Amino acid sequence: MQKNNKTVLIAKNLSDVLYHLKSVEGLQILAGCTNISEMSDKAVSIRTISELRSIEKHERSIDFGSCLTLTEILELGRTNMPAVLYDAIKSIGTFPLRNMATLGGNICSKGIKHSLWAPLLALDARLEFKSSSETKIIPMGNFKEVPKGFVLTKVKVPVDDWEVQIFRRTGPSNSLTNQSAGFAFLVDTQKDIIANVRITFAGSVIFRSRDLENTIIGTRLPLSDIFIKNLTTQAKEKFEKEFEQYNVPEIIKNQFLSLLRNALEQLT
Repeated sequence: MQKNNKTVLIAKNLSDVLYHLKSVEGLQILAGCTNISEMSDKAVSIRTISELRSIEKHERSIDFGSCLTLTEILELGRTNMPAVLYDAIKSIGTFPLRNMATLGGNICSKGIKHSLWAPLLALDARLEFKSSSETKIIPMGNFKEVPKGFVLTKVKVPVDDWEVQIFRRTGPSNSLTNQSAGFAFLVDTQKDIIANVRITFAGSVIFRSRDLENTIIGTRLPLSDIFIKNLTTQAKEKFEKEFEQYNVPEIIKNQFLSLLRNALEQLT
């Protein structure tokens, strides 16, 4: 199909996509197209490929196909997937938007990180990319951009027993701005002691400090006001050090600290 001197190829299966990626230079991948401001001269639509629209449940994880719409994922139900991921998807836009937007598009969109980044980072999700000759598995924490010649095929999400799962987002409810960000907070406890914790923040910047998480692990519940105050101070220092060479607006840091403080207060 051609429109305004632009060519859109329609792939029938994954093999078609991988062939086109290998043979067509600068090929753009299209699926839901909810975040496409400009099309390349040549593109390929992968939206209807059944291999990229599957859900595979394993004992301790779920594999989501990259072309699943957000609505299709929500249909699993909150109790059948990590609640933090469900809540993040539910927060995105409107029903018509979620009916079009895909999981892969949310992850791979350039610029400000979309709402699913923070929960997938907290859950230690892994991304499966395929080319015509190779498969790569990239942890969410190491993902920068889609490798050249590859397409995102699956998102592998661990399913662990988190007793506390919190997702919050900042910025306008139905659009992305420089002040938009997602925040995820996961806690596992054993005998009133924090056994594991994950804290992530993603928008115009991405922040996760394992040192900060390790400071919390082993702490007895309920948390005291003085502990929360001291931890918030540590978080502020780590956030400022992480981005001291970047011009991060003060409001972004304050948003993160406010979300962190509110999450910690759920453990008092």
